[in-house]
Amino acid sequence: MLNFLDRQVMAILAEPIKQDMDLTDQQIGLMTGLAFSLFYTTLAVPVAALADRWNRSWIIATAVTVWSIMTMACGAAQNFTQMFLARVGVGIGESANSPPAQSLIAEYFPPERRAAALGIYGSAVPIGAFFASVGGGWLVENFSWRVAFFVAGAPGILVGLVMLLTVKDTRPHEQLKNAFKHRKGEVSFADAFGELARKPAYWHLVAGGTLVAFVAFGISAFYGSLYVRVYGMGYAELGLKIGTMIGVAGVLGSWLGGWVGNKLDTKNPAASLRIVAIVFLLAVPATYGAGHVASSTLSLVFLGVLTFASTFYYGPVFALIQLLAGDRVRAMAVAIFLLISGIVGIGFGPVFVGTVSDYLSDGDTANGAKALSGAIAITGCFSAWTAFHFWRARHWIAKATAQRRAAEV
Repeated sequence: MLNFLDRQVMAILAEPIKQDMDLTDQQIGLMTGLAFSLFYTTLAVPVAALADRWNRSWIIATAVTVWSIMTMACGAAQNFTQMFLARVGVGIGESANSPPAQSLIAEYFPPERRAAALGIYGSAVPIGAFFASVGGGWLVENFSWRVAFFVAGAPGILVGLVMLLTVKDTRPHEQLKNAFKHRKGEVSFADAFGELARKPAYWHLVAGGTLVAFVAFGISAFYGSLYVRVYGMGYAELGLKIGTMIGVAGVLGSWLGGWVGNKLDTKNPAASLRIVAIVFLLAVPATYGAGHVASSTLSLVFLGVLTFASTFYYGPVFALIQLLAGDRVRAMAVAIFLLISGIVGIGFGPVFVGTVSDYLSDGDTANGAKALSGAIAITGCFSAWTAFHFWRARHWIAKATAQRRAAEV
């Protein structure tokens, strides 16, 4: 939850930061997306290798402490360069969260319960975004965007300590003591990549997840800007409304997606991907409507469809990734997923939206609202491409399942 709170609070604070530092939409996209993703993605692979052999609880505790301190550093930034570097620090810390966390969850829960468990874990994303929006909007209106960063970062230091003291790794103590010794038959990055390279379904899931990140993070980076420019909302109002939308639609999507994954995939692996694909197709017209309807309330409903889709996929897709990866490369499979989706999706999604918005406005600030609405609508079209990859992943998993059952007979 804190991972996403500290990551997403920038979306609500982007417009006052832009005005304070005299930035372009492209620069907002760079510090929101690329600055964060540079090390968030590249460090996920060595962290995953470490998580496959060392104490995962310790890794997560260290990570939450680092990204929380760097979030507070964002509040002290005086220019674009300093803000960019502070966001790099947030990305470094957050890179060490998901691979060890998902690896632990996969060991705590059997396959038939894993999608729901990961769905609950994924529901922390919209909860974190809710607090980022509501708290960030209220703080920037009543105090300043700098105070909002300090308040967002501070709780993580305490949570890191609680994590260290209360969450236990499932591995034997002796295995943890010998974590840094070379072990015969150990799986390297090249081995893991080679094993996963032979599984087309995995790469379709990676492609689909990358496009989810591209659209969701690209658009969410400009939530605050959209409702300030197009609908004239105050920051406290937009924070409450956007936070409520994300909280309701996001948690519902995470929980329902996990339930659907457990219900459908137990007997027929990947059956849930048919529904996932349909949900993303529905998100295309909804995203267009978000910036082109007269009512801000209806706009939020349309954005809720995209938010629902962006969390609905989480439980089924990551449960299938754990299934496809097997015991040897679980954390590495997640890290490779994060590496690709982070660089392309999180890194360039916000930059794409900002660049298209600047292009459509042609330097005229009077066109800023219309240009941003157009950029968001164009970005939303990528959800149709997302649906294609999840549909194809279903085909490959169904084919592999049929072959395995035939061999057993």
